[in-house]
Amino acid sequence: MATQTTTTTASAPDDAVQMRRLGTNGTVLQERNSDLTGEDHVEPETHSAEEAQEYPTGLKFWVIILTISALVALGGLDTNIVATAVPSITDYFHTVADVGWYSSAFRLCSCAFQFVFGKLYKLFSIKRIFLLAQAIFLVGSLLCSTAATSSMFVLGRAVTGAGFAGIIGGFFTILVHILPLRRRPFFCGILGIIESVAILAAPIVGGLLTQSLGWRWCFRINLPIGGVALLMTIFLFPDPKPSDTSITFRQKLVELDLLSNLLFIPALTSLFIALSWAGTKYPWKDGKVIGPLVAFAVLIIAFLYNQRRRGDAAALPPRLIKNRNVIAAAIFTMCCNSASNVLEYYLPTYYQVVREYSPSRSGYMMVPIVIGATIGMLLCGSGTSTIGYYTPFMLFSSALMPVFAGLITTFGVNTNFARLILYSGVYGFASGIGFNAPISAVQTVLPTDDVSLGLSIVLFAQHFGPAVSIAIAQVSFTNEISANLARLVRGLNPAAIEDQGLSEIVGRAPPGLHEEILVDVGRSVSKTWYLSVGLTSATLIGSLLMEWRSVKQKSA
Repeated sequence: MATQTTTTTASAPDDAVQMRRLGTNGTVLQERNSDLTGEDHVEPETHSAEEAQEYPTGLKFWVIILTISALVALGGLDTNIVATAVPSITDYFHTVADVGWYSSAFRLCSCAFQFVFGKLYKLFSIKRIFLLAQAIFLVGSLLCSTAATSSMFVLGRAVTGAGFAGIIGGFFTILVHILPLRRRPFFCGILGIIESVAILAAPIVGGLLTQSLGWRWCFRINLPIGGVALLMTIFLFPDPKPSDTSITFRQKLVELDLLSNLLFIPALTSLFIALSWAGTKYPWKDGKVIGPLVAFAVLIIAFLYNQRRRGDAAALPPRLIKNRNVIAAAIFTMCCNSASNVLEYYLPTYYQVVREYSPSRSGYMMVPIVIGATIGMLLCGSGTSTIGYYTPFMLFSSALMPVFAGLITTFGVNTNFARLILYSGVYGFASGIGFNAPISAVQTVLPTDDVSLGLSIVLFAQHFGPAVSIAIAQVSFTNEISANLARLVRGLNPAAIEDQGLSEIVGRAPPGLHEEILVDVGRSVSKTWYLSVGLTSATLIGSLLMEWRSVKQKSA
């Protein structure tokens, strides 16, 4: 989420394009721009002459925004849509061996390919790379919807995740070329809301599609919508060229730093394998866990060495890693998103097992978080565009999140319904009000040529953090619950919990122990939420480290 400026080119001007009048010193004297109501207004803004560019407006602008919104919604749905479809998928393939990878393959590739696409957007045509990402996403969806084996389905999920990595990085990069800086926070907030709602609604949508049309429609639905989005991108999206057009294709391949990516992707794969097995399938000290961890350590050291050796030509340029605002944005994003994912991952378990709600009612109980996050994101986006600063929203978020994350850990068997709604809703608001601020920060402090790389760092943190934190929380949960229930349920261990599921364990418990088991399950769920309390507290590091820079004034 450097103040040097660069020249950017835009699509050919027409009657719907915004016009700027520049003074001889490069100061914008007047700017004619259409606000959200379509009215023209004039306001002063300091920019260098090189930054003056033309933005699409009117119908063309809104079609671009609608297209991006559709792609973001599809990616958000794909993140979690497999959850409710798993039983039907495993019945079709007659195996449960790959269940963990149905979700992990998508998350792994959406993390691992962030730096690849960050470089691609910097070196090549933004429009063409965005089209490539969409094509990869659609190919992955096609593989999933036509898979004949479980392995082919996992491959499809991995390909879809790689495509989504390019889409999520691409739309933030495209916003730089279709909106002036001061208007970006609002639209980042809108797109963030769309993705969040899609992620939370995905299990419900997946359940409805699986029940009415079959599990393959969870992925077929991407094809017609994604196909229309692909056509809209071809015909309507601007195609800004890289600032340095003299660099040859061979030089671009060298700067792409393929070696780093060949080290980084297997490193993350090794880490994901270790975390998915540790403490559940195998003990931490087992060689099958230690081996992948050692492989991860060796590969990541080699990756970091290569970054240092290549300097600013690396996939992860040191100048960005050393930038305090990029560091702050990555810390805040990783901790905030990790904490929220852990809470949202285990709240349905709490509602369905401890409170014994139906799956549909459990889904409705997640609505307060969605509404709270929506209000928070809208307030952050409009507030940042109005006052110019995003740092206050990060500080407010860091102050409020730990309080309500801590209150959520008090949820028990008989917690008052009003408290369930209030605590989860205010937590959603607290996380939402700071969630998109790091994106605004990166777009504000970095020169245009570095924005895609800076965004790739923040987006990697946003996806990598939850993948690791949920794995850690799952190990904590299974170990805690097996210890709590071992005295009540004979033969219970982490592997048994993985195989049987909590509802089955609770359902076959003796009637006299039912209430006691629910209390123990609730206590085990609360232990995972302690991790969220720590992570939300750590967001304060990022908030305090972030500079106070205005989106209204990006000086030369």
